[in-house]
Amino acid sequence: MAEVTNPNCDNEDDKGSGSPVVKRRNKKKKDNHQEDDASDACQSHGGDTAPADGGTEKEGSEEEGEGEEEGEGDDDGDGDAEEIEWEEMFACPLTVRFTQEKIHPFFYRRGPIVNVLPKIRHVPQADSDELELVPPFSPIHCLRKGEEIWSLDNRRLYALQLAAMEQWPRRCRVRLLSSERLPRRKLKTQYRKFKTTSEGRAVNVCARYQQFDTWNWFDRAVELEWYVFSQRLSVLLSIFEVVPVLGALLFRTGLTGFASRTPLIIAFVLTFVADFMRQKIPAFERRVSELHVKAIMDGDVKQLSPCWQRFRDFVSGIGDDDMIMSAPQLAAMMALTLALLLPYVVGVSHDKLRSSLLSCWLGIACVLAVQLDIALRANGAVKSEYTGSNQKLSPKHRE
Repeated sequence: MAEVTNPNCDNEDDKGSGSPVVKRRNKKKKDNHQEDDASDACQSHGGDTAPADGGTEKEGSEEEGEGEEEGEGDDDGDGDAEEIEWEEMFACPLTVRFTQEKIHPFFYRRGPIVNVLPKIRHVPQADSDELELVPPFSPIHCLRKGEEIWSLDNRRLYALQLAAMEQWPRRCRVRLLSSERLPRRKLKTQYRKFKTTSEGRAVNVCARYQQFDTWNWFDRAVELEWYVFSQRLSVLLSIFEVVPVLGALLFRTGLTGFASRTPLIIAFVLTFVADFMRQKIPAFERRVSELHVKAIMDGDVKQLSPCWQRFRDFVSGIGDDDMIMSAPQLAAMMALTLALLLPYVVGVSHDKLRSSLLSCWLGIACVLAVQLDIALRANGAVKSEYTGSNQKLSPKHRE
C-alpha cells in the first residue's frame, strides 16, 4: 500500500537539508524579527523624534529631507575626503541658495529648527561691521556654480537665514565648506536634491500633510524695510499737515508771504490726498522698499546724520539704532517733498522770488524724475533676482 504523507508536516530531512521551502520560511521569520526590533528601537527613542525628511522615511533624500546628515553633522566621511577637498570660505547666508523645494521643520534628533536659533551666537568682527554667525552644528556644505553658492544642507541654511534676519539690516557672514563638484560617492543622491523651481531663493517648510511656512528672506526683508519707510513717510506727511495750519494762523501777520490763504488750503488738501493714496495704493512703497533691500545687500546705503535721527525719534517716538538711507528711498522722499512744496512755491506773492523758486523746483524735479524712472525700471530685475519668480533653472540644468 502506498504511504500517504501529510503535506502540512515537514519531515526531518527537510529540516536538516535546507530545502527551498524551509529557507524561505526561515528568511520570512528573520525579517519579521528584524522589523519588530526596529519598531522597538524607534519607540525607545521617543515618538517625537522626527524623521530626517518630510516625505517617506525610505526616500528621504529624494523628498524634502536630507537624511541623517542634517542632525548628525554633514561630515562626508573618509571616502569623500579622499575624493574631494572642501574649501573653507565665509559668505552671507542670505546669498546662499536652497537646492530643494521643501524641507521638514524638524532637525534629525534635534527637534524643531526654530529651537536652534537661540543657540546661534553673533560674534562682532573687529575688521568690519559684519557679524559672524556661529551655529551649534558643523559648517554647511555648498556647491559653487560660478558666482552662485548652492547649499547641500537646506535645513541648516534655513536656520542661518532666520538668524541673519534677526540682525537685519546689519550684514552677517558664516563659515561654510564649498566645492565646485560633488563627491563621487554621493553624486546621484545629492543631485536629486536639486528640485528648486525658484532659483533657490524660496523654500517650503512642510511636513507630510501640513504646510507650515514659505520662506523667502527677501520678502521678509522687504516687509521690515517697508514698515520703516512707511513710518518715515508718515512723519513727513505729518509735518506738511501741520505747516498749513500754522500758516493760516500767521497769515494776518504778513510773515507767510502769501497774498491769500488759497496756497495753504491747497497744500493741506494735497497732503491729505497724498496720505490717502499712499494707504490705498501701497505698490509704490513696496517697490521702493525692494530697491532699498537691494541697496543694503550691495552696501550702497548711508547712515543718517545724528541730528536728523534725534529729530525723527522725537517726532515719531520710535527709536532706531540703524537709521540708514539708500538712493531710492532718498529720491522717493524728495519727490514727495517737492510735490507738497509746489503750492507754496506758486503762491509766493513776489514775482521774482516766485520765478526763482519755481526754476529751482523744476530743475530738482527733473533730476528726481529721471532717477526714479531708472530705479523703478530696474525693480523688475531686482524682484526676479531675489525671489526667483518665473525661473525654473537649477544647477543640474546648467552647463
